[in-house]
Amino acid sequence: MSLDIHQIASAPPAPTSAAPVASTPNVEVIGAITRHHTALAAELAALADDVIAGTRVGRFEEARTALVAWFATELMPHAHAEEAVLYAAGARLEGTRLLVEAMIAEHRALDLLVTDLDSIHDAFAVAVAAGSAQALFTVHLAKENDLLLPALDAAGIDLSAALAGMHELLGADEPDQLDVRSLPHGGRHEIIFARLDELLPGGSFVILNDHDPKPLRYQTEALWPGRFTWTYLETGPLEWRVEITRAG
Repeated sequence: MSLDIHQIASAPPAPTSAAPVASTPNVEVIGAITRHHTALAAELAALADDVIAGTRVGRFEEARTALVAWFATELMPHAHAEEAVLYAAGARLEGTRLLVEAMIAEHRALDLLVTDLDSIHDAFAVAVAAGSAQALFTVHLAKENDLLLPALDAAGIDLSAALAGMHELLGADEPDQLDVRSLPHGGRHEIIFARLDELLPGGSFVILNDHDPKPLRYQTEALWPGRFTWTYLETGPLEWRVEITRAG
């Protein structure tokens, strides 16, 4: 992997003007999408940090495997669903057609970076690939949140229907499951709280852990009194599965 190919700015340029305010029907949906993006960014940051920390001491293989698996099972399915629904809508608008083409190219660049990450063995190159993937995703999310979603809203696109289409593509009839055991210890609670914050009323996801997550429940109640209900689906001895639902 050559560094001149994968050097990417670490942060998006500052916006020159405030993003348009979403129309009433789309406000809640745009909020849900951007909160989900925040959760994905937090997960990627924690996983990439683990990889980079591992390269400093020569033990990065386990962290790299976790990051590559997360890309394959979490980020890229989400990206491809967005292409089929949100990006397809943007490609039909003259004002966002080129933006969508650029964002699809960024998805392909992420694919290449992860392929590099999974195949290289030099610690420095692994750290560069992990950091570059995180930086590219940061820039990509800024484009989607600040440019594409407001433009789709301004064009009268029903984002609620688009989001339902994404859920159908992802097979989201069952609640998402978050395996807490696989999360980096340093960012575990940040990731879980971001997932909770993105839930719409009636939405839910399942956490999987190797012990009863009662401390997490107490913290959640302290932060958001009465907002969530907890339903135990499995209670050990090796695994605990709890469905967390936002009250309607």
